[in-house]
Amino acid sequence: MANLKSPENPFSSRDFPTLEWVRDQIASDYSIPHQPRMDMVSACNMVSAWFGSPLSMISANAEFFRQRFKGFHHLQAGVTERRVQNVKSLLLKCLRQVGLSTKLLPYQAALNADWLVLYDLLPGRYERTALSRFMRFCSKAEIDPETMTDTVAGAYLEALRQESLVTNPRVNHQTVCRLWNKMTEIVDGWPAVRLVVPRYDDRLYAISDDLIHPDLLVAIDGYLAFLKGDDLFKGLRRPFRPTSIEAARGNIRRYLSALHHGGFDVCSIRSLEDMTRFAVFERAMEWLWDRNGRKPSNGIGEIAWTIRCIAVKHLRFDEALAGQYADALEKLRVRRTGLSPKNSAALTQFDDPVVVKRFLNLPDHLWQLAKKEGTGKRGSLLAQSAVAVELLTFAPMRLANLQNLRIDEHLNWVGDRLHINIPEGMVKNSVALDYILPPHASARVKTYIADWRDLFFADSNPHLFPGRNGKPKDVSALRRQIGASFWEHAGIKLTPHQVRHVAAKLLLDARPGFYEIVRKLLGHKSLTTTYEHYAGAETQAAVNLYDDVILDLKRDANRPHVHKVRDAEEQAFLDPLNPFGKGKRR
Repeated sequence: MANLKSPENPFSSRDFPTLEWVRDQIASDYSIPHQPRMDMVSACNMVSAWFGSPLSMISANAEFFRQRFKGFHHLQAGVTERRVQNVKSLLLKCLRQVGLSTKLLPYQAALNADWLVLYDLLPGRYERTALSRFMRFCSKAEIDPETMTDTVAGAYLEALRQESLVTNPRVNHQTVCRLWNKMTEIVDGWPAVRLVVPRYDDRLYAISDDLIHPDLLVAIDGYLAFLKGDDLFKGLRRPFRPTSIEAARGNIRRYLSALHHGGFDVCSIRSLEDMTRFAVFERAMEWLWDRNGRKPSNGIGEIAWTIRCIAVKHLRFDEALAGQYADALEKLRVRRTGLSPKNSAALTQFDDPVVVKRFLNLPDHLWQLAKKEGTGKRGSLLAQSAVAVELLTFAPMRLANLQNLRIDEHLNWVGDRLHINIPEGMVKNSVALDYILPPHASARVKTYIADWRDLFFADSNPHLFPGRNGKPKDVSALRRQIGASFWEHAGIKLTPHQVRHVAAKLLLDARPGFYEIVRKLLGHKSLTTTYEHYAGAETQAAVNLYDDVILDLKRDANRPHVHKVRDAEEQAFLDPLNPFGKGKRR
């Protein structure tokens, strides 16, 4: 905003003034009634406190606010969700007041006559809520409904990015286009103009079987059968697990898709030998490398490793090719010791004792909410989430093991304690898992099984978390459900698998150096694995322990009676008549 003379903010875009400038403009504008003016000033100051940054370092633009609020939860600030929504609304009001927001109108703004007619034609509350912001945008821009185009919809998307706090502008844009098209079909009098519903998922690049030669498909199936160990004499001595085989299948498909998008004629490949020639391998890796910003990733490394295993281990190519693959993998694979940055960031939350308290109390909170909601769908899901989080807390198993828990095979009650036994054949690293839950958690699981579990599906389903057709609940659905419970009810960004890391951190914080206990808890085969993952995780706990030792020594050193005792001991030590002394100090 070149016409806005504001202090330059070196920590954000120079195209926008700082929130400090916005607040000062509002505070000095006495044309605004006193209470609304004070509310807007208060909202600016509140954002500064929530973000932990001075107003002079906060860029006054909606995109900046959107990104900061994505990782913000009202529990983190000790306020209500309603308070956060009010502050967001006041922030947008501030931007409109100083001329930084001009395209989107507030909800209470009136529509012009043409758009009001269309609004009244909308069939339900959902449609009115989803389309009202778009209608106000068009009304403000004086766009006639009959002249609607994809260009207008694109301009609306840009306005959402620049002037709104909508969590995901692209999803909102998709929804508007989809509903607009639907209204053309079901609402009489709606403009007969259809909009293109955009697709934004850049991750979807897999090709169909139609582009792959049938001979190669047969060869791939043969290789996967080899991994299964179906053939007694030709298969692997230690067959791959089903999940590993599916991972290999996916990596091969992604490899072929990368070749296709890189301009290679995939249909010309008819064998595994053709597929793994190093020149072909280079074409696929170049496309994946460019797509990832010319840097390695776990995904690229896994694809490269899968193709290398086919070439070097299965087909047994010569040493020269093996060397080429080895050199390539050094560049393509991510070499990391310890936790990933994502997992480290998740654990950082638990440096705050308040977060630890919310984490530990979450199952109780969810359970109480479930009892209040009753046996409807929402109450049942809350009860299920409470049990899932409780189990992960006391038995930090992998999500696949949690998903596949069966009442008739893995759960046993001994007295008032629940024993969970998962055989090695079901565990990723072939280490059997055995957990004993405390009485209160055991009782909660028993109550869930008796009163809640069968509300989902018939009692003939043996799984603790039942799904359709006698199967366990879909793993993606269970992952989303647990992650949403952590965020919505505790303000913690955490995945189910990261609970294993949390368990290690909490234990090591309380008992620095207890790596063997962590190894047993998490079911690691080797102590080396545990140490590589969590070495240093208890650094702060160790520092705190050291601080306590130093402070204790310092307090002892500053006590008068301690000096007297030590002085007397030293004199006795130096006394030449003392048989235990050493004589005068030299």
